[in-house]
Amino acid sequence: MIFECKKPIRFHHCDPAGIVFYPQCLVLCNEVIEDWFDRGIGVDFYKLHAEIRRGVPMRHLEVDFIAPSMHGDELTFTLYVARIGGSSMDIVTTASMGEQVRFRAKQTVVWADLGGAPRATAIDGEWRERFSRFLEPHNP
Repeated sequence: MIFECKKPIRFHHCDPAGIVFYPQCLVLCNEVIEDWFDRGIGVDFYKLHAEIRRGVPMRHLEVDFIAPSMHGDELTFTLYVARIGGSSMDIVTTASMGEQVRFRAKQTVVWADLGGAPRATAIDGEWRERFSRFLEPHNP
């Protein structure tokens, strides 16, 4: 299964030329991960951190910037899980407008226990099952 959501490109995402400033692409990716937890995984992202005491800090990031996005565009974001390891997973987020891919990010995030000093912890039963619903290992 692939998670999908739409996001408008706002003034605050852009540089003076009206083009999305590249660090804002990463902010948008983080928003999509929050949306995925809320609507795809079924756990409020705040509750995940504050009550369940789990988080998904980034360990590795690769981004391909393919075409610029402009103020006023509405991008469609897709997210899938490419790999689930013992305590980390690879998440691929793609932003498109129509058929044109604007950027793609591959993030390795760590499943972290936040009950004290943050540390990696095993992705166990229920969580592995939830994340596995979005596992698409053969997606480009």
